[in-house]
Amino acid sequence: MKLYYAPGTCAFAVHTALIWCGADYEIEKVKLGSDAYKKINPMGAVPALIDGDSGVMTQLTSLLKYLCRKYPDKNIGDLDGSKNEQALDQWLAFLGSDLHPAFGPFFSTKLFTTKHDEDSLNAIREAVEKRLDNIYRVLDQHLEGKDYIVGNKKSVADAYAYIITTWVGYTGLNLDDYPNVKRLFNKMAQDPGIIQAREEEGLR
Repeated sequence: MKLYYAPGTCAFAVHTALIWCGADYEIEKVKLGSDAYKKINPMGAVPALIDGDSGVMTQLTSLLKYLCRKYPDKNIGDLDGSKNEQALDQWLAFLGSDLHPAFGPFFSTKLFTTKHDEDSLNAIREAVEKRLDNIYRVLDQHLEGKDYIVGNKKSVADAYAYIITTWVGYTGLNLDDYPNVKRLFNKMAQDPGIIQAREEEGLR
């Protein structure tokens, strides 16, 4: 398999899943939105994955579930019609539809306003931080008394939550305000697959 990625982006979750699965893979670093990369993925976004003659596959949560199905014995996400499958879908949707995009206006503030004076931009950043705080409090409450997000065992949802949470350092939020999220983040930071993926992407 071949994974197209940009360091520190959500593609990291797929990268980690490939390692957890023991897959035979290679990675290629790309420039987001570049003309060259749009020939692979017209959206210019990562991740993109090729598995043999599959053609280019995209969209993070679909790729994570693809790997869960391809390597069911690795137990990185239940897709067996059980309650845990519903929970995996629910929390991948939460991460992909609520938490992940909530960071967008912080990183690309000028795309969300026609007023580019510093006061206007700061107002957007403050609103983003308030929304992120609300979302992280939901996740923190869910994690009370749990070691992992789904079924109390490691899954692709934890890898996704980990890489998103590395972005908190770019905001004014403090992980100390979300002790259960911080506990999961620190646990995942010690995971051998996470460590390997960080090394392969050149993340410090």
